[in-house]
Amino acid sequence: MPNKIRVEAKEVSEAIAQGLKELGLRREQVEVKVLEAPKKGFLGIGSRPAVVEIYKKRWNSKNLDSQIYMDVPKRKNGRRSSRNGRNSRRNTKFAYHAPEKERRERTPKANEPQLLPNEAIQNAVIPENLVQPMKEAKDRLEQVLTQMGVKVENLHAWWDEKQQRILLTFDCDKPAIVIGKEGKTLEAIQYLSTLALSRHFDTPISVITDTQNYWRKTEDKIDAEIKRGVEMIKNGNSVFRFRPMSAQLRRYIHRAVEGNEYVTTTSEGEGKWRKVTFRPTKKVAELLNERKAPSDFVPGIIGEDKPEESAPVKETTPAQEVASTQETTSVQETETSVVTLRETVVHTPDYSLKECSVEISTAQPQAETPAETTEK
Repeated sequence: MPNKIRVEAKEVSEAIAQGLKELGLRREQVEVKVLEAPKKGFLGIGSRPAVVEIYKKRWNSKNLDSQIYMDVPKRKNGRRSSRNGRNSRRNTKFAYHAPEKERRERTPKANEPQLLPNEAIQNAVIPENLVQPMKEAKDRLEQVLTQMGVKVENLHAWWDEKQQRILLTFDCDKPAIVIGKEGKTLEAIQYLSTLALSRHFDTPISVITDTQNYWRKTEDKIDAEIKRGVEMIKNGNSVFRFRPMSAQLRRYIHRAVEGNEYVTTTSEGEGKWRKVTFRPTKKVAELLNERKAPSDFVPGIIGEDKPEESAPVKETTPAQEVASTQETTSVQETETSVVTLRETVVHTPDYSLKECSVEISTAQPQAETPAETTEK
């Protein structure tokens, strides 16, 4: 097989394809040199074909792998790097070298023991048709983790009645390997367990595996967000949207608020952007109507629902420019003082004015006459 050929064709791409076919090589295995570019000419007069030279690459034994797999080429040192090098050489005489700090070895984070589930799950009654699936799920999980080289301890199987799922909790010596980045490995393990049990017992069975309280902490955060969403809907919001999340967490939210009288749940979006939304029920509309003020409510003086009704205004003719005045006076006398209450009502065509005044005067005792003294 020749290592070098010359090919002619209408276009450069056609010439390269023809040469590769003759050599039986791929494009990354050859070097191409364009000897003559094609020329169309005018009405076929003066046209010239493309001429290329193709030859097989020569591999260096040192960089054989990088040349075969077409890795990123090495970066050439430009002027900037050479200038920096010169400056660094010039400044080495006066450069200050800080003392090297001793590197502290980071101690690995201690494994967190898996907590037991809440009392409702611990005291839940296991249905008879789930006794065997729970036992098999426990055995399958132990086999998978053993094949992964993980030592398992405190492996327990629980029945979560509210979420309708089998919960497997355990401790292990390599939690980072079991959980994976963002819980992807843990999700894969429980997906395989769910699929195996559902096909073996011919019924849908949901399985959740948890270690280091990973799902427990995640669900606690979602519970706080659910509580906040329900309160916002009760306060008059028309919709509350959660962040996009996986199908497992969306299912958790749907079942967590199942039977709630204030919100209904729906899912919207596609793919990784799919999320759960809360919307109000008729109960919320009734609750908001109760909080509203009655239709006949008129704001008035503090402590009163309605302002005091003023006295009826008497109709006066335009010619009557003098206001009609009504004065009422009441006097109360005591042994030492006299209290005078005076109330004046002024009626005009535009308004009614009511004025009240109080006068208090001290009564002086009268001297007794000799006749009165004699009678006493």
